[in-house]
Amino acid sequence: MASLIAWLDASVEEQRRMREIIRLFADRESRDELGISQFRDALSDILFPGTSVLLTRARYLLFVPWCLQKAAEKPDPIKEADRYERALIGAIRESDDYAGLLGLRAGVNLRTLPSVVYWTTLRHYGILADPDLSREDVLRLPGLAKSLDDPDHGGVARLHAWSASLPPPPPDFPWTAQGGFTLTREEAEWLRDRMLSGEPQTLMTHLLTDAPSPDSPAPWADAAALRAGEPAQSSLMQARAFSAAVHGAQLLYNLLIAEEYERAGLDRLSDPVDDYRARLARWATGLPALVDLDTWDLDALLRLVDRQRGAPAHPAARRFIQEWVTVMCAIGPGAVADHRDARTLVARRERQHKGAQRRIGNPARLASWSGESGAGALTYRWSNVRRILLDIHDGLAR
Repeated sequence: MASLIAWLDASVEEQRRMREIIRLFADRESRDELGISQFRDALSDILFPGTSVLLTRARYLLFVPWCLQKAAEKPDPIKEADRYERALIGAIRESDDYAGLLGLRAGVNLRTLPSVVYWTTLRHYGILADPDLSREDVLRLPGLAKSLDDPDHGGVARLHAWSASLPPPPPDFPWTAQGGFTLTREEAEWLRDRMLSGEPQTLMTHLLTDAPSPDSPAPWADAAALRAGEPAQSSLMQARAFSAAVHGAQLLYNLLIAEEYERAGLDRLSDPVDDYRARLARWATGLPALVDLDTWDLDALLRLVDRQRGAPAHPAARRFIQEWVTVMCAIGPGAVADHRDARTLVARRERQHKGAQRRIGNPARLASWSGESGAGALTYRWSNVRRILLDIHDGLAR
């Protein structure tokens, strides 16, 4: 029987989180086969707060409020909000800049609307006036009022869902979307200023003033990111060290699967064992440039993660990270491919984390292995965040 993830009813935030989980299953760089997502997500939130792997383009941070503002004025605002968000798909598709369009294939049948995807970001950066407001609250606000003692307000004032300085939508929105995802200078300036006021001294805010490269593969490979001051720079170096260290475990995990795959006589994939041995060799060679295992303060990283999460990471996940680093320091990165302790540690962690869904020692799941199972190095939402930042910087240059 096929596995199924479903929910009967959920808030906008719960829907967004569930969609993100589903997206992670499909993202080869984000699949969590060894149970390290608590560390990955906490470090992602430290570097790029208010973001997720679902974000595509910056102008959605304006499109969503505009759609909901317009709908809130109608007799049936919830129905109209849904209609406006779906109408926007066709309007953007007809523009010159539609890369990253949610619903490019599904069209008006899109299941997850942009308001669901972007709600956390809108809330985090104060584009949504009150972070406790739900999508339904926002659509009901024009019909609500609060009493004021100030006689200049006539005793009544309107509640506002969105930042009072939100730029106006283009003409005939959402039936047309002038420029598509291309931000005007005014829009880009407003988004930059709004996001800068929401979260000081993070890598995200640094990159709002120092544009990243459009082709950097990771934040620590980006010249602008490396110019960030403290505490963003220390957080970035810890994130780099963690990514580099656990990448060896991710590659060894796939090597163990590849060996079982070939022993089972499966041949749909070409020489996966040789491929992962070569990848592990390259990882071991490049590791010293990314982290000095002898001086890396792993305890400091664990404290950083716990502080961001507001609670300690799961003991089993913490123990796995500590034991993996201990093994690497004892035997050297170049020896992990064939060392019994390293192999046992990785296999045990997968069994502990995945249970009956594990691949190692589970012939029933070998044939469905794609050749990549959580093998990509962690980059902490970099491709999504970089696109948002470049949209803003492109707008500022106009």
